[in-house]
Amino acid sequence: MMKLSVVTPSLNQARYLRACLASVRLAAENAPACEVEHLVIDGGSTDGTIDLLRGQTAVRWVSEQDSGQSQAINKGLRLAQGDILAYLCADDLYEPLAVQRVLEAFARDRTVDLVYADYYFLEGDSGRKRRKSAAQFSAANLGHDNPLGQPAVWWRRGVYEKFGGFDEGLHYCMDHEYWLRLGTKVKWHYLPEALAVSRLHADAKTSRQLPAMWRETARMLTRDGWRFRPWWNAWAMAVWGRHYYLLKRRWFAR
Repeated sequence: MMKLSVVTPSLNQARYLRACLASVRLAAENAPACEVEHLVIDGGSTDGTIDLLRGQTAVRWVSEQDSGQSQAINKGLRLAQGDILAYLCADDLYEPLAVQRVLEAFARDRTVDLVYADYYFLEGDSGRKRRKSAAQFSAANLGHDNPLGQPAVWWRRGVYEKFGGFDEGLHYCMDHEYWLRLGTKVKWHYLPEALAVSRLHADAKTSRQLPAMWRETARMLTRDGWRFRPWWNAWAMAVWGRHYYLLKRRWFAR
């Protein structure tokens, strides 16, 4: 039986964590041929998260201070025992058939290292979902764009053993950097269906600190030499982009 490990980094996300846990549990129930291990790595929450976790019999969890999301993810990956690995933030969700579809894809082709799929944007608690396609992704284009929806990406343990964990010096674009690190060195497989949900809300780290996220991404993308486009994107986001995204959030959340 194949085993899937899902790592959930969390800090004061009790408001959304219950739904995250339920979505993983339902996806596991819909894939009886797979064992699903869910690990929650909490950074020392004070909002009721611990009480919620104490009531979860099917979840392994730890709560202690860390240096941020990347360190929490790496801590979970070190504890994970699965053949397939993934991380799902506390405010995100799996679609009911996510685990089944992903495991089928890995089982069909044992040369596939990483499976990615389409995903939804969910506007807060509105229930309104918008499908986002990752079909335009190519490893060669990751140097200037990241169309992957992080909740809808899964990889084999061998990838982690070869390439290690996430860069703990990054707090926003750690996933983008990881996909770049893998690049053409792994075999990617695309599933043309939405298998995860990325929740957009005002309290999300990327919503509160969009300019900082884009600056960090620009620094990451230009580590090996100056390039204009990442810094232009960071400047545009600081000047007007954040206002555009704020209006977009309000529009879609109506």
